[in-house]
Amino acid sequence: MLRDKVRTERAVSVNEIYETIQGEGLLVGTPSVFIRLQGCNLRCPWCDQPEALEFKENLMSLEDLIRSVKKSPFRHAVITGGEPFTHSGLPLLVESLLEEGFSVQIETNGTLWISGMERLAETIHITCSPKAVAKFFVHPQILKFAKELKFVVDDELNTEVLLRKDFEPFLKKDLVVLQPEGNKERFFRKALDIQRELALKGFSVRVIPQVHKLLGIP
Repeated sequence: MLRDKVRTERAVSVNEIYETIQGEGLLVGTPSVFIRLQGCNLRCPWCDQPEALEFKENLMSLEDLIRSVKKSPFRHAVITGGEPFTHSGLPLLVESLLEEGFSVQIETNGTLWISGMERLAETIHITCSPKAVAKFFVHPQILKFAKELKFVVDDELNTEVLLRKDFEPFLKKDLVVLQPEGNKERFFRKALDIQRELALKGFSVRVIPQVHKLLGIP
């Protein structure tokens, strides 16, 4: 999984910090301050944040980052990317946000884990979006602590993937979201077909578009 791409610095490389609503997944609509970290270990063909893929030295001290985030009136922080788990400073960032009274959500492709996150993972919301380019591999620790699985419905996704044994606990708890790639109509239709197929097997999943894109906001 390109594990050699994991960062070793304690400082984090930041692409941008901005306010918006959470536009995806089970927490959709939540007013949030987003911390987009720089660098990803995967290359999904439809990635909508290509500027955050490369590992660049956009280093920001933890103190400056927290100072910037605290300017927002919103108290839900979303750490996204890129891929947050490529940053060894992630546990310290999460801990600092929690100490400042933020609820914390991490959006991850699920392929990586960082030692030290175990003591924090129960208190945050980890959204895992398994990717076809990684053959939908998810690290066991992510499976243990994730609060939801969010699958991008594209040409690669099918019902068989969702029925994999390692994903079954999330299906049983209604913690699976289907997100049509690019909000395209053909993928909406495919998502609805998959939703029906799973319903026939006794599972309920949610089809949720990228709401922020429908509203024309970041």
